[in-house]
Amino acid sequence: MDDEARTARTDDYVRAVLRVPDLGLVLRPRPPGTVRGTFPFDGPVHVVTAYNPGAERPGNAENASRQARLEADLDARGLRRWTAVASAEDGSSAEVGALVVGLDDAVACAFGAAWGQDAVFRWSPSAWTVLACDDAPSVDLGWEIV
Repeated sequence: MDDEARTARTDDYVRAVLRVPDLGLVLRPRPPGTVRGTFPFDGPVHVVTAYNPGAERPGNAENASRQARLEADLDARGLRRWTAVASAEDGSSAEVGALVVGLDDAVACAFGAAWGQDAVFRWSPSAWTVLACDDAPSVDLGWEIV
């Protein structure tokens, strides 16, 4: 895949707003190096989803079923998680996911790849990162909690 195709594939990821209702969090991407707010975890966390794999759009019922299976797998591993929703700024194109404590990048990307995702998110004190589930380079952004 050429650089232009990779960039097009991750465009939606770099603009995604993350909402974590149970934590009262709304995270917006910002330019690299910009961090506004207090990072609420002890270490990096990841956001994984089973919604809309690749170019597929299986519909609400199938997406919910896929996400439930992913969450059951996370729960079986004893991982702490919260429901998260990544969407466009206006709330459209929303995909339910899980914000997960305790994954490393390789495992988070393996979850993403297993569920047909192009990328997963990593949130750390210094960056909001789009991690490709293949060999594409990651994209580091800043973040702001609003």
